[in-house]
Amino acid sequence: MKSKILKICALCAVPFVVATASACGGTQIGENKSYYLQDDGLYPAVAAPYEEESRAAISRWESASASERDDVAKEVAAELYAYACYNEEYADKYVYFSSQTGSTDLGSSGSGDVTTQNYKLIIHQGANTPGYKYHYTLKKVNEATGTINTFRNLFESARLRFVEDTNKLYRFEGDNIRYGTDESGADTDILTCDWETGSDWGTDDPPIVKREDKLDLAGIESDIIALSEDGEAVIHGNVNILADNIVKSATITEGEFDGHAVYEIVMELDPEVASADPASAAMLANANSAEECGWVNDEEGNGPTITFQIWDNGLMKYYKIDETWEGRIKVAILSYSGGADTETEVWYSYSDRDTDMEDKLAMLEDAKTARG
Repeated sequence: MKSKILKICALCAVPFVVATASACGGTQIGENKSYYLQDDGLYPAVAAPYEEESRAAISRWESASASERDDVAKEVAAELYAYACYNEEYADKYVYFSSQTGSTDLGSSGSGDVTTQNYKLIIHQGANTPGYKYHYTLKKVNEATGTINTFRNLFESARLRFVEDTNKLYRFEGDNIRYGTDESGADTDILTCDWETGSDWGTDDPPIVKREDKLDLAGIESDIIALSEDGEAVIHGNVNILADNIVKSATITEGEFDGHAVYEIVMELDPEVASADPASAAMLANANSAEECGWVNDEEGNGPTITFQIWDNGLMKYYKIDETWEGRIKVAILSYSGGADTETEVWYSYSDRDTDMEDKLAMLEDAKTARG
């Protein structure tokens, strides 16, 4: 029986305002503009590079016997997640919005509640589609005590990386990070800030292009390991999902959306295996400015859990990561024993209107003019 998979909508629009006053060395541009993901529930308008491999993995799960199905589900779930993440290296275009909420506890040194939001739009270079990258990350401390409150400025940040089709990088830095309002003036849970131009302005940057070599599954695992320490991992969740025995259990459910099959997969990871895996440990430490860190079970005894939805062609529709980890968290030149409990949700769209660059390019041109 097919279960109903619910659609979760992502964004609220925040108006963009142009200004020309200078602050902190840059040129003020105005308030951040977030964008509705209008079509996160529409079937992707782009080809899925790993469609054949994803369909084959699903077929293997469907044809597994009752006695094999649990083990096959774990293998297939890990493969589907890897393919879904690596589709982004080869797809013509995509956009996602993510929101992470989490609590950080430094014991007697303090605690904090932090929200991090990302908006990332990629258009890969091709014959008729020059490459662009528009990616912002906003972090806000909602509540804090002790060290986290003292060093609040180190936990809060707003950065926008804009690479245009001339292979030039334009970096923006933000301040006055806050929750925005919608068109009616009502408060939203979407972060905004005031942008100003950054130090990297019109500098050369590698072009936004698709990977030339399509990796097989073994190649993906090798790539995860190779990229684990440099902060440029393709796999989401800071975990080498293809490591032996890292998936403790998995369920796969078929549903339907926009007239197409959608598969929802829930994977519980083994925290001991994940923490002992060198690539996973390196990604966790790098992503959280931590050391000597590893995953642990949460208060209910559950290990890190990845819930994700893919379209029938293997493209990512949505994913959520629930995790708890402990270690030494670096703050300024000091480090503290502590940990974090976080939930991250990410929504995707592949439509023409969600990947349209018109407003973003207008913003860049206004910034160039204001900066002079």
